[in-house]
Amino acid sequence: MGSQAVQQLRARTDATWATLTRQLEGMEPHMERADAPGEWTTRQVLAHLLFAPGWNPADLLRTFAERELPLLDIKPGQIIMNPERQTMTLRQFVDSLDGQRRSVYTYLDAVPETDLERRKIRIPAFEQFLGTDQVPLGTFVGLMFDRHWKGHAEQLGKIRKAVGLPGAG
Repeated sequence: MGSQAVQQLRARTDATWATLTRQLEGMEPHMERADAPGEWTTRQVLAHLLFAPGWNPADLLRTFAERELPLLDIKPGQIIMNPERQTMTLRQFVDSLDGQRRSVYTYLDAVPETDLERRKIRIPAFEQFLGTDQVPLGTFVGLMFDRHWKGHAEQLGKIRKAVGLPGAG
């Protein structure tokens, strides 16, 4: 089941996942819609959340270290739209995102609680809002699967409103 810290992190990210999936209910016909000109479409938001094709977050989490921290060069606002993602259904996006989320917790359930703070990665893009580029494992998971997903769930809520769907609650 994981440590107490992992259980708390899972509870937060599960709540965010529930919000994100509620925002997606009924959005299949609106995959190419945005809330305003120049804004991301539903498809683009989901492609952004998936990161690079074939990316496995558990593989990334295994690279976090106590010394000689690996570098992760995240490009905020990057959308990787390959031919496969151009034709993915909403269900396929949701299943892929859920698979990423589940792989994170399958991995974290086996990680000692102390490793959540001791093991880190360097992410220069995070220095502007964390005050450091050294990001602990637990912080990274919280930022990416809670804070990041929460922000994009809000974006999807704006698209819902723009296409005339009721609020997802």
